[in-house]
Amino acid sequence: MKMSYTLKEQWEFIKPIWRILLVASLAQLIGGFTAIFIGKYGHFIIDFWFGTAISTFPGFILGLLWHSSKKQIKDNLLAIGFIGFLSLTLTLSAFFMPLENFASSLQQFPM
Repeated sequence: MKMSYTLKEQWEFIKPIWRILLVASLAQLIGGFTAIFIGKYGHFIIDFWFGTAISTFPGFILGLLWHSSKKQIKDNLLAIGFIGFLSLTLTLSAFFMPLENFASSLQQFPM
């Protein structure tokens, strides 16, 4: 199995699903900055991470709706399923991680 790919080869892998990746990434940025603004945990890194994590799966769903060509979904089912699984796992992990403890630990270190 080839372990190193050129940028052109990498783009060939991503090209069929670029809409899903773009929308999920934009949703993460919007969610991250929104969470910093709300400031639930009191530390901007934890707040940003929480916001990006909880907005990943909704971003994936929106990207999938934009992508909605049934032939492209069928042709790239493995990649879309993998990204969906990672998105769902990241979103669910945000609700089960002890972020309050992480934030209080980070408060001890001066910036």
